[in-house]
Amino acid sequence: MGKESFWNLLHIVGDHLPSTGENRKHGCVPNGPISHAAHLSMALRIAAGADPLDVATNHGVNDNQPMVSFWQVIDAIHKSPQLDIQFPTSHEEQEKVAKELQSKSSIDISCCDGAIDGILIWIHKPSDSDCDMLGFGQTKFFCGRKKKFGLNMQAVCDAKRRFLWVDIRYPGTTSDFFAFDQSSLKDKLEQPGFLHSGLCLFGDAAYANSPYMCSPFRSATGTQDDFNFFQSQLRITIECAFGMLVHRFGILRKAFPVNVTVSKTNTAVLALCKLHNFCIQSSNCGDDIVASDVRDTSNIMMEGGLVLPRIDRDDGSENRWRHEAEDHLDTLLDGGQHMDDHSDVDRRRYRYRNELPRQSIHDYIASNEFRRPDRRATR
Repeated sequence: MGKESFWNLLHIVGDHLPSTGENRKHGCVPNGPISHAAHLSMALRIAAGADPLDVATNHGVNDNQPMVSFWQVIDAIHKSPQLDIQFPTSHEEQEKVAKELQSKSSIDISCCDGAIDGILIWIHKPSDSDCDMLGFGQTKFFCGRKKKFGLNMQAVCDAKRRFLWVDIRYPGTTSDFFAFDQSSLKDKLEQPGFLHSGLCLFGDAAYANSPYMCSPFRSATGTQDDFNFFQSQLRITIECAFGMLVHRFGILRKAFPVNVTVSKTNTAVLALCKLHNFCIQSSNCGDDIVASDVRDTSNIMMEGGLVLPRIDRDDGSENRWRHEAEDHLDTLLDGGQHMDDHSDVDRRRYRYRNELPRQSIHDYIASNEFRRPDRRATR
């Protein structure tokens, strides 16, 4: 984050941060007041994956202050309406999202109103009291496919990879289909007139094909395989958004700090998603992800975090996240592609309806004889 963006962010959240103590009428602040800028600086370093002790040393504060500042900034972010995430409710806003995503399609697919997917938010094993409060057993949080305890985060993004909707309500074993099926967004999409006619979300095979969801064909060949390729040009936008989020905030590359409740984890991750949007909207941030400080990277590695070879490379190479094998978050993505918590009947609710977006797009591709590039030519 550049200096201009830092001060702009401070202007937004500063009014919601606690008093620095500079204007106390009685007594004094031990070791001097901590400015709002220092609170924000420490919080951003923690979000980047830094060691709290290293942050404390750099800022000249006691050892527990960086985490205190982190949670104070998290609260301030949620109190700032300018940073709220909201799925577009007007048809004009929805059409704008679809128009921007159309530019990412090589064949001008114009009906995508957002790309959706799920990602595993890595946490430590939740406590018994946490599980009792949430109503889930500890095993429900352990994603066997990724061998990690975690939470299933569902999100929708636009062409600029800004999050339009985020939901973190279910443990790591939950399928993407079930997590979305139980969401408030799905309820809204099913309301007549909420979504502009002809628009839908684009998701992977974890989601069921429906009037508001376009998912790829399974075991596809021929024109169905062509459809899957062109559908993926828009769908992978959400994978790019997740990649940028995790690369930008290194705290997501490791298990969330121990002794942090699941509820507080949800609060923190949602705040990071808001900061992600802020960075993209800021003129000097965009999608350039600056490589982590070598000390932060070392701390992430020491805590068993994810290794990101290209972005961690300290050789001055390009730091922009790219959708390629070296940057792909294999250890966090696709954990929700299963049917352990729902049946095939649940997925085939709209099986016999021919006017679904997927069929219309497939017919458009087939009639115009659009073909996916030869796989050997794209390697």
